[in-house]
Amino acid sequence: MIGKQYKAHKDNVIDLFNKYKTKRGDLDDGIDIKFLENRIDSLRKGKFTLAVAGEVKAGKSTFINALLGAEILPSDVLQASSAIVEVSKSETSFLKVKYADGKNELIDSDLETTGIDKINERLHEICKIHDEYRQIPTTLIDDYIIACDGVLTINEDFVKYLEQKTGEHLQDKHSVIEKYILEKTKDKIPVEIEFGYPLKWDFDELRIVDSPGVNAIGGVQDVSFRFFEEANAILFVHPIKPIESESFRRFVDSVITNRSKETLFLILTHAGLYSNDDVERLHVEAKRLYKNVIPESRILVVDSLLQLIIKDFENGKTQDEIEKASEQKEDILPKFEKKAKKEGTDLVSQLKKHSRFELMFAAIDEFSMKAPNLQLQEILEKIKAGYEDQENQYTEKAERLEKKKRNPQEFEEEINRINEALEKYKLLTKQTKEDLKSNYSGRHSTWQKVIDELKVKYPELITESNNIDSARKHTVDAQNALNDKVNDFSKELTQRLGEALEEAGKAFKKEHQISIPIVDIEALEEKARKSAYKEEDTYEWRKHSIWKFWKWFNRDYKVKTGTRKVFDDKKFLGEYKTKFNEKFYKIVNDLPNISKEVLDIYLNLFSKEIDSAIGDRQKALEKEKEKKQSNEEIISEIKELGRKKKDIQSEKSLCIEVLEDIK
Repeated sequence: MIGKQYKAHKDNVIDLFNKYKTKRGDLDDGIDIKFLENRIDSLRKGKFTLAVAGEVKAGKSTFINALLGAEILPSDVLQASSAIVEVSKSETSFLKVKYADGKNELIDSDLETTGIDKINERLHEICKIHDEYRQIPTTLIDDYIIACDGVLTINEDFVKYLEQKTGEHLQDKHSVIEKYILEKTKDKIPVEIEFGYPLKWDFDELRIVDSPGVNAIGGVQDVSFRFFEEANAILFVHPIKPIESESFRRFVDSVITNRSKETLFLILTHAGLYSNDDVERLHVEAKRLYKNVIPESRILVVDSLLQLIIKDFENGKTQDEIEKASEQKEDILPKFEKKAKKEGTDLVSQLKKHSRFELMFAAIDEFSMKAPNLQLQEILEKIKAGYEDQENQYTEKAERLEKKKRNPQEFEEEINRINEALEKYKLLTKQTKEDLKSNYSGRHSTWQKVIDELKVKYPELITESNNIDSARKHTVDAQNALNDKVNDFSKELTQRLGEALEEAGKAFKKEHQISIPIVDIEALEEKARKSAYKEEDTYEWRKHSIWKFWKWFNRDYKVKTGTRKVFDDKKFLGEYKTKFNEKFYKIVNDLPNISKEVLDIYLNLFSKEIDSAIGDRQKALEKEKEKKQSNEEIISEIKELGRKKKDIQSEKSLCIEVLEDIK
């Protein structure tokens, strides 16, 4: 299952950090312990989200149940719902529903079968669509009921608008639509459903999110869009036949952001219905059709029904019980019994081979765990660097104590020599800082080029947008591009400062034969960025300012339809384009000023931290010089330092071992 290896690595990293924190004590090893603690805390609280998308009736709910390893979501219900459904592992099953009027409902149950039946029964009540309404776009109408101030009433323009959005003929459904609107109120429309269940997987952080079905022209709601943007991986479910999907193309090209596109998988379902030759041919054809849309390695073929049958067998059900419970399963099993007999294998092995879920899990796991594993590596590198600094300090102190035992005068002279060298190092760091600042003052032309490119690209894309989905995509792409430029600038600062300090430090250590205090420049980078890009005016970088602007701008663009108002796409788009460009130009033009502020804050923080670290080291050395000790006490302290050093070496070796395993 996805995330099993990552969970083991994460648990190891947290254990190594806890030991590091204990062994470190009050010793300053140059690592910002608070910054590291925050990263560990984020690891503990982190979620890993797989967002599932696809057209209605594409087999999405069956696929999700197969992912979960249990048939807990009623597929006939959820395909008619406009709610986001988030499924997670919990000790006992529960259902939490948020309605459009803001009301919440919580249903708890025990582990008995009746408990899950109770939850599914309630889900049916919440999400069911009567037969008379199955020919109208209920999920889209729900959106307008939610957005409307009061009761939504309709006219011909509204029906035409629904036709335009869905591509369906609805003129003869006027009375059905009106009746549906009268019956459906905000307190009956679920918008978010959280489902907890004692699932049999090891990765507790995993969340499976089922989004409302992508409509015929590929569009999605804002709430789905937000989940896609934050997901670790997006799985777009589409039947393997017919292989062509215009909604998938539009979903990629005009709906999700460029960042989300980098996490996208195309999952072709119902493979078990076709021969191996047909499946392979269709898979090759999909790779050809979508080669400019998504990498071949992220186009996968599965059969969800076969995976559910595998889980039935694993849970102890007999073949007779499986066939009696489902007509679909009864129809498909003989085909694979025949294959098993022909190839001389058992039935379950055949089902695993043709469900292809193990291949899918491996592909998703390998791809989507790259970023989380990189975070683990960065934390381990910090811990290792801390241990190395501690080891150096213990080694040097033991050498000084040997001198103190042998010749107290020589010991005092050594302390004085080191403190004088540290004063010189303080001056060297000041010069390094000034050199870096001077180098960056000449980067105006580079920044101007970046600014000019941004100012042309995104206003053009927004201006050319001919629908709301496209405008939203380019809005968030613009925000992501700005954030990337901000992050690139601060990371470049850290890289250049680190390289300059390493180069200066090597020569200094060789000349003076001492270890030098270090500071955690990655932690300084984060502090400087947060300080400069504060949430006010145009500087709301860390709080998604442009996305906020999108949501704020949405609220006032309604037009009368009957006696009520609904959202006016055309009016919104026309005025949004102008307002977006005004705000975007203002933000982009402020980039040079904000980058200068980041530089100043960053280098001032560095000066303060390095001066403090050097000062603390000098005070500790003076205290060491003044400490009165007998030879026996000195020998005892040298032994204790040796013990600490040995402990550190053992822990450092474990860090290196886990690092190698993660890489």
